[in-house]
Amino acid sequence: MSNSVIGVDIGGTNIRVGLVNEQLELVRKETALTSEFLSADEVFNYVKQVIEKVDHHKTADKIGIALPVPWKERTEIICDATNVPCLEGVHTEFIKRFFPGYEVHFENDVNVVTLLESEHGASQAYDQSIYITVSTGIGSGIVLNNEVLHGAHGYAGEIGSMVISDNGKSHSTLHPGTLEALCSGRALEKESKNLYGSEATAHLLFEKYRQHDEKAAGVVNAWVEYFSNAIASLMQTIDPDIFVIGGAVIHNNQWLIDKIIESAKTKVFEHLSDKVKVVLPKFGPDAGVIGAGYMALKNNKGA
Repeated sequence: MSNSVIGVDIGGTNIRVGLVNEQLELVRKETALTSEFLSADEVFNYVKQVIEKVDHHKTADKIGIALPVPWKERTEIICDATNVPCLEGVHTEFIKRFFPGYEVHFENDVNVVTLLESEHGASQAYDQSIYITVSTGIGSGIVLNNEVLHGAHGYAGEIGSMVISDNGKSHSTLHPGTLEALCSGRALEKESKNLYGSEATAHLLFEKYRQHDEKAAGVVNAWVEYFSNAIASLMQTIDPDIFVIGGAVIHNNQWLIDKIIESAKTKVFEHLSDKVKVVLPKFGPDAGVIGAGYMALKNNKGA
């Protein structure tokens, strides 16, 4: 049995490849911008080359690949790859051919972090939990009775597409009023550009908020209102013990957690209001690659 595995986290912004040991430590990691690659062939040739760098002694014989697409057991063809369009329609057997001698496992990118946080992280003590990432986009993973929920078609947890407002703001690939269209990092950056010019970023928006800029306060307060609508809706449909919220937007603005809780409490049944528990994740920015490796490690052990 191998002591280490390869974790591959393919996201809309970055591709991360790392060697993960049994203690869930990231031994070595390489990162590239996803935009550098124009085809699935280029993506997986890069991954193959980088594996030789992060595991030059070839200690691993299994690879966990996390993808930003809906996934369930026995999925064979990638679909709805909106954040990495070059992967649309790619067959898993095509990917496996890049890695002869390895056992290759696949999973949704948010689900691997959800599993990691549920079994070794912030929600370890609970049977029912929801992990949410708020970064360029928004995604989630749902754990019910200590099992990740995939749904009938592999779309469970795709809360970025959940309609939470009749606001007409839209995202190019989503319907107007969705959580992702209103609350993602991309949405905040768009609001910042509207207020402060074409070079403005989401980071600048939050800087302006801290400087008590009224326009920035309006955007951030609306963000809290929309996001807490989603938390309240999930609280009353899934009824989890705990929410774990990560991703760059939250990581860089952790004070948002208290505002989310305060607002969500006012929107749920009275006897649920003191049960809205929201915390930060245990694992940081490398959770995707560690989670991908952990997924392969669990399969390694036959768990």
